[in-house]
Amino acid sequence: MLNFTAGWTDRQRRRARLAFGMVIVAALFLVMSAALGRTGADVALDGCLALALLAALSYALVNSGFAARVSDPAFVSGEMAAAFLLLAWLSGRAGDVLTPLPALYVLVMLYGMLQLDRTRLAALAAVGLVTHGTGLFMLIDRGGKLAPPAAWAQILALLLAFAWMVYAAGAILRLRERLSEARRNLHDLALEAGERASRDALTGVYQQRHMMEALEREIARAERIGKPLSVARVDLDGLGGVNAAHGQAAGDVALRRFTLASSDALRDVDILGRQSGKEFLAILPDTDLKGAVIAAERLRAAVGREPLPEVNGRRHLSCTLGVAEHRKGENTRLLIARAEAGLNFAKAAGRDRVVALDADGTPLIVETS
Repeated sequence: MLNFTAGWTDRQRRRARLAFGMVIVAALFLVMSAALGRTGADVALDGCLALALLAALSYALVNSGFAARVSDPAFVSGEMAAAFLLLAWLSGRAGDVLTPLPALYVLVMLYGMLQLDRTRLAALAAVGLVTHGTGLFMLIDRGGKLAPPAAWAQILALLLAFAWMVYAAGAILRLRERLSEARRNLHDLALEAGERASRDALTGVYQQRHMMEALEREIARAERIGKPLSVARVDLDGLGGVNAAHGQAAGDVALRRFTLASSDALRDVDILGRQSGKEFLAILPDTDLKGAVIAAERLRAAVGREPLPEVNGRRHLSCTLGVAEHRKGENTRLLIARAEAGLNFAKAAGRDRVVALDADGTPLIVETS
């Protein structure tokens, strides 16, 4: 099935559905008025054709992209002004039976009430009154049987209806603003709740599930645009000794100091998360193996400057890192496993260092403190 609104925004689609519904209602009104003898058949036919032409023109302007060059209120105002001119033309051709046609002015104003502010709607109401009055008095000048008092009565009735609708439009606008604000607040609360759920309560960095989802997205992005991607497995050294010597509270302080120092050492685009206990993962987008080793060494040095109560002769924190660069077609599990292998080599070599593995799986780089 053809999609006639491809490329349109959701707002344009909603407005088009509303306008199309208004055109259908107006056409049915003209047909029923003609069937009941309240409007001439020729007038009803011309009105329906003119409505179809107006709808087609509006569609063409939106589909061509011209409507995107003007604001939505300006475009809607243009549609309403064109509709008022059409109704004035029909009023001037309707002969002596004019009673049903003013109802279509109200229909056009309803369309504007849902989309325009009070000031713009009041200006368009004035346009509607002037065009309708002009159509009526042109009919009288051509010898129509419509009496001037009847014409003024129609204009007065429209004036009262328009005045109420302009007033109601203000209330509708305030209600829409409140609903929009409530929607924004709910959206912000949902984002905040999701952010909190994805964060580790103690350290404030991302939890394992979020990290795996983020790594999958970064792998897909790297393969799509052909950019490098690396990860670093990080292990905080000596946390068990801190807990044994000073209690878990001191270990929690050490973890928080570690994550703060690590986050400061990484770029804004890098992602740090806690895998479990004292094990962490850093995702380094747009970074090859050499750059990842540099970033890992910078992180290791920053952590090494963090003070720590003396535990077995140690006065500062330290960490050990294993680094791996993503290979094309490699999934998250294999990439993390290679970084884990580098971490194991670094631990075996004495900790407090960075190790990366080459394509054969042997240690390529070892940086010592």
